[in-house]
Amino acid sequence: MNSVTIPQSLESLTYQVDYLNVTFKNDWYQENIATLIDLLFLPIMPVTMQEKIIGADRENIRFRWDNNNFVLNFDYYSQSCWIEGQDSPSTEQLATLHLAMTK
Repeated sequence: MNSVTIPQSLESLTYQVDYLNVTFKNDWYQENIATLIDLLFLPIMPVTMQEKIIGADRENIRFRWDNNNFVLNFDYYSQSCWIEGQDSPSTEQLATLHLAMTK
């Protein structure tokens, strides 16, 4: 079965001091990242996507939420996903972002 057709869901979203670690229930491909972004941003809308940087095995999405700037990172090869603050004030708001995303 092609993983692109498997429904995706969030397995865990854990708060660390300087980032949020995101784990999905199923493995994903780079082609699935748009769907994963929608899944993550749904509970915190409105979100303003400011920039998307696409690399060979990594994508970074800069976004603004609640007057703070964050970066959503995807690394395909390690199946890693995490969110970090783009600056110190935003990093201080990661706990608030975590609460909003896990309601």
